[in-house]
Amino acid sequence: MELKRILAKDIRRATEKAVALYGQDVLFVSNSRVNGMTEVIVAVDVAPEPWSETSRQGDGDGERFGEVLQQSFKAMGKGTTPSESEDTDADADSEYAHAKSLYDARRQQAKKRAAQAEQSTQREQAEAESTPHNEHRDYIRGREIVDLVRDELAAIRKEFKLAQRVAAWQSESPTHSAVRPLVTALAEASIPVSLRTLLVDHIGTMSSLDDATDALRLYLTKSIGEHWAKLPQRGVHAIAGPAGAGKTLMVARLARAAAERKGIDSVAVISYADQRAGAWSQIQMLCSQGGVDCLRANDPETLKMLLSELGQRRLVLIDTPGVQVMEKLEQIKACSPEIQCHLIVPADASSTTVRKYLSEPHIEWHSLMVSRMDEATQPWALLQVLCEKQVKLSAGSHSPLASEGCQVVTANEIVALALRSLAVEPNLIADEVIDKDDVTVVSAAHALVNRIEKAAHAS
Repeated sequence: MELKRILAKDIRRATEKAVALYGQDVLFVSNSRVNGMTEVIVAVDVAPEPWSETSRQGDGDGERFGEVLQQSFKAMGKGTTPSESEDTDADADSEYAHAKSLYDARRQQAKKRAAQAEQSTQREQAEAESTPHNEHRDYIRGREIVDLVRDELAAIRKEFKLAQRVAAWQSESPTHSAVRPLVTALAEASIPVSLRTLLVDHIGTMSSLDDATDALRLYLTKSIGEHWAKLPQRGVHAIAGPAGAGKTLMVARLARAAAERKGIDSVAVISYADQRAGAWSQIQMLCSQGGVDCLRANDPETLKMLLSELGQRRLVLIDTPGVQVMEKLEQIKACSPEIQCHLIVPADASSTTVRKYLSEPHIEWHSLMVSRMDEATQPWALLQVLCEKQVKLSAGSHSPLASEGCQVVTANEIVALALRSLAVEPNLIADEVIDKDDVTVVSAAHALVNRIEKAAHAS
């Protein structure tokens, strides 16, 4: 393996140039600014030279070579006058010293290249041996998915039974005609039955649709509470969560934001035990775009060593895998009790997924981060869990682009996102369809069907 130096105008051009010259598997070692240019040091695999194997001989060969060389130089000085002999001996000694230094330098280079070749061979063997490990990881991931599906099915059965019991009670409770469109929208949305029952009961006696909407917003915001935490700015922070929640992207955004405020030399990122295909290349590319140093640790011993070496950094972010989340976090916490753990979940995550991590007694979460705020349309399950368990909210992502930063997300923002997803359509509720003495809820679909049938009979 050899180190190559690349100069470019910025980090993006340097990265593209390195990939074009040495391929997608090039390893980025460091980057810095030199005379207004961006200098990138990359490591490239090279084939060992054939003569490097001879460099593994012992020091006795070097000493024997030196003795033979010295004797040859002295033999060259025979047959000369004393003065010439002295000059010849001095020249021979100087030439001998020069040749010996060249030989020693060559021998050291040969040893270094042989060691690099041996390391490259060991790395290839480790990659070959990692195939069973990847199969084990896939097996564990499959088991976690099966367990999650079972928990989801159990939760759906409970919701169905609860909905059957609540339906009879809701049909007997009076609801004002003005808020029936909102009640209908709540019934058609993907809201947990218990939370929907509380919301319908809270606005059932109101006579204005706008007042009912404002009451829902205020009720949910107060139930969650204004608990928020600052974005990670100092210390060591581990970002964990389910697979596909956006952990790596969130780590890159937090590192980039901190680097812009405090400088790239004060921030570092560590990828811990993530064996997914392409995971290391992904986080390397994201960190190189922000000029942040990125390191890799596959076991607790390596992680502890890296943390000790990065002790002078202002902020260190640890990206964790989506498999065996709690086990990996316990390993990280064992390295240093001062490490703060942050949970990240998508805004439309199910209540089973959120409760699975928040109810873990062995991990104390410093904050909850929310991703996919721009894609989620039904964050009701997350709202229900936040109403039941008070947890601090911190970062939220509103764009799939890595260049877009993250900001502190609030309970009011999540509530507004949930209320915007309600399809309140009061025009579809026909006055002639609703019986004044009937206080049951008529859905918008039933009202539209009845209106069409009435028009068909009239014609």
